[in-house]
Amino acid sequence: MKALVQVALGATALTALVATFAVAQERMVDINKISDAGVGEKIGTIRVTEAKNGTTFKIDVTGVAAGKHGFHLHEKGDCAAATKDGKMEAGGAAGGHYDPASTKSHKGPKGASGTGHKGDLPVLTANAKGIKQSVTAGKLKLADVEGRALVIHEGGDNYTDQPANGGGGTRIACGVIPKS
Repeated sequence: MKALVQVALGATALTALVATFAVAQERMVDINKISDAGVGEKIGTIRVTEAKNGTTFKIDVTGVAAGKHGFHLHEKGDCAAATKDGKMEAGGAAGGHYDPASTKSHKGPKGASGTGHKGDLPVLTANAKGIKQSVTAGKLKLADVEGRALVIHEGGDNYTDQPANGGGGTRIACGVIPKS
């Protein structure tokens, strides 16, 4: 009987450990509208999960125009407006795209020959109701993204350096990925 109780307690402890590990591998991010005036209302969430093939972002956002939208991981965890070239920029406090290798190359999430930076994420597509889409970035681990900003841009992304940053244009939505 004593051995049976020990086995049951061991199994319960193992289940709790596995559940804790599973929860630890996921982050929920509130996404807010942003403008040159600052951070606005919440318009959705992004669930960030690490898997064997990279990090997955499950986007559920409303209030964005239908069409293609650039999606990037930015170097800083701040969605506030900031001054750039003498003008206030929406989400400017998030800094540039996450580029730990200093490639300064905007080649997309797969990157031609691996030369692109890690901040490029797959393009999002909105319909009249918003964005409900999951995308995976194979180059990223959860530890890479924690404490950084996720930014949705006004326009699509051509994954080149011309126009600047692939032509995504103005930053329209942002959220900071919580640290564990």
